[in-house]
Amino acid sequence: MFDLNKLGDMAKIAGEAKSMQEKQERMAREQLETLKKISGQLETVISLLKEKK
Repeated sequence: MFDLNKLGDMAKIAGEAKSMQEKQERMAREQLETLKKISGQLETVISLLKEKK
C-alpha cells in the first residue's frame, strides 16, 4: 500500500532541495556581479597604468 507519510517526506525534501538550488543560483549571480565589478576595476587600473607610461 502507498504510505502517505513518505509522500509528505518526499515533498518536504523536494521543497528543501528547491530552496537550496535557488540560494545557490542567487549566490552564483552575486559572485558573477562581483567578478564583473572587479574586472571593470582592473581594466580601469590597467588603463591608468598605461597612461602613466
